[in-house]
Amino acid sequence: MTATFESASFETASFEERYFSGAALYGDDFDAARIAGWYGVAARNPEEEFARTAPERPGYRYEYHALNHRHAFRFLAGRRFRQALAFGCAAGDDVAPIAGQVDRFLAVEPIERFWRTDIAGTPAEYRRPTLGGRIDCADGANDLTVCLHTLHHIPNAGALLAEFARITAPGGLFILREPISTMGDWRQPRRGLTANERGFPVAWLEERFARLGFMVQQRRFCSFPLTERLGPLLGVPLPYGNPLLVRLDEAACALTRWNIAYHRDSLRRKFAPGAAYYVLERTTTTPARP
Repeated sequence: MTATFESASFETASFEERYFSGAALYGDDFDAARIAGWYGVAARNPEEEFARTAPERPGYRYEYHALNHRHAFRFLAGRRFRQALAFGCAAGDDVAPIAGQVDRFLAVEPIERFWRTDIAGTPAEYRRPTLGGRIDCADGANDLTVCLHTLHHIPNAGALLAEFARITAPGGLFILREPISTMGDWRQPRRGLTANERGFPVAWLEERFARLGFMVQQRRFCSFPLTERLGPLLGVPLPYGNPLLVRLDEAACALTRWNIAYHRDSLRRKFAPGAAYYVLERTTTTPARP
């Protein structure tokens, strides 16, 4: 099955004013039928079919180790975690560098061929995601939650952020990396992207964090648009795996953060950070529902 664009029931001008401005997040208010349509799942039995809709990843190779270290994992030094949730982690390559600090991983991943009994030697239990976003995990069971470049594929992102708040223990940490632009007009085909994925307005994310009881410890911008082109020119096929290019990317993002816009519909607007990392601490307040 193929996912198709879930068209809104209002005029184009209203759509652009509401969603391209960053005033609202497209997909966050979808009901179960529209969530099923986002994934291209038959609405008659979506829960059974949902896990089979994830795209296969031929030639999969993880390419963000240096980026993750620079903007997130180095801030975990000296800490030990009894259980870490890894959401959308494939075979666990993204969290493998911190496996030595974790007693046990709980991994949520739809593609079963990626499932493992351990991640870099640390015991791991894999579970399927659910269509509505509910995570099969007790309240406060994780003292570390990691979601890297996955949330933007999910329509009801606010509900999933609330789940991350629910399952993260008070004093625990939540690491998130996501795009911070629309990634183009998703009503039209976009090269290299799925039908509905979109990034997040920075203000929308940070309002949700505050509402859900997450305190921002680190906010770090990354993914300047020329970095991926510069790598191959320098003989570096995976630029975000190279510490030097990651530092250059960081500098470019620092110089252009003033230019961040959610919908980047001109060449000038494209010269800005494309993504953000957050290292968040779960406070003791009860999270509000989105």
